[in-house]
Amino acid sequence: MHTAQELFHRLADFEPDGAYVLSVYLDMSPHMSGKQPWRRISAITLRERFRQIEETLLPRHPALEGFRRDKEKVQAYLEHHAEPWLQGVAIFACDAHQLFEYIETGVSFHDQIMYEPYPDLFQLARLLDEQETTVTAVVDTNTTRLFVTRYGFLDEVAGPDDSPRGYSKRNTTCLNQARYHRKVENKRKAFAREAASAIEDLVLQEGARRVILAGDEVSIPLLHQQISPAIEPLVHEEVLRMDIRTPRHEVQEQIKPVIEYIQREESHQLADTMVERIRANGLAISGMQETLDALKHGQVDVLLLDQQAPLDETQRNELVRLAAQTDAQIENVTNHAAFQEMGGVGAQLRFHHHWV
Repeated sequence: MHTAQELFHRLADFEPDGAYVLSVYLDMSPHMSGKQPWRRISAITLRERFRQIEETLLPRHPALEGFRRDKEKVQAYLEHHAEPWLQGVAIFACDAHQLFEYIETGVSFHDQIMYEPYPDLFQLARLLDEQETTVTAVVDTNTTRLFVTRYGFLDEVAGPDDSPRGYSKRNTTCLNQARYHRKVENKRKAFAREAASAIEDLVLQEGARRVILAGDEVSIPLLHQQISPAIEPLVHEEVLRMDIRTPRHEVQEQIKPVIEYIQREESHQLADTMVERIRANGLAISGMQETLDALKHGQVDVLLLDQQAPLDETQRNELVRLAAQTDAQIENVTNHAAFQEMGGVGAQLRFHHHWV
């Protein structure tokens, strides 16, 4: 199974050659309802959409048998392999090209089932944008707990740990007291260096784009002093106050709004830059057709999309597919008033290009 990033680019380059691709996004979280309190409503949506799509292919459309085989594969996966703790799943199938890929997530998708000439990539692009890999470090003066957030899942990984040997105080004379405090301070600094090194190693190993620090008022300043210049730009400014014994699920709940805030701020900064460049007649554009033309000419550095932009699914998917093919960053922007007034579609450009 591919990572979401690898799958996204593979699907963007996928050429069905006349075949159709089944794209399935499902909200797998259980919903409280009636006699089946943990039933996934997405199962009803999926069944109804399969019926609707099949009706459009009857009686003898060339894609009918391929669709039925893809449908069976999707149903078999959901019945036998989809774990109950999943919050979302995206599936892409094309029987004619032996394509069957899926991504399981800890965040839900909007239920969407399409059978089209190309894979629909918008929600996958949103996942990659909004759920960038994040390293979280919860620290005190002798323990570091490290967490990695991927696609909405939170995993705890081994971090450096230091037992409190050497902290016991046997003598209370002024001289021994001073030596003791120096020893404690040196030990704390050494451990902060070790914790910072472990954080950097994990960031590089996971390709993380964000770092969140949590801990107490003693450990965090020491850790900040040891963070390398390479990692410092990734560190979120706000430090969470969190006890080293905080259960994993509570860690996830506390960092969730922080990750959402970071994403919102990053997207708004990109939208602000786009608006400013347009005012200055710089490297930016807005509008569906203008952005589409720029993508076709490889000009786009960052594609910005508002989920509420007045686009149909085909237009939106074409923008996303072209952005992926030209290695443009794709940014989901929400609640940015100026960007919404401009239609919710725009781009920062790599270069100006004039064509006939």
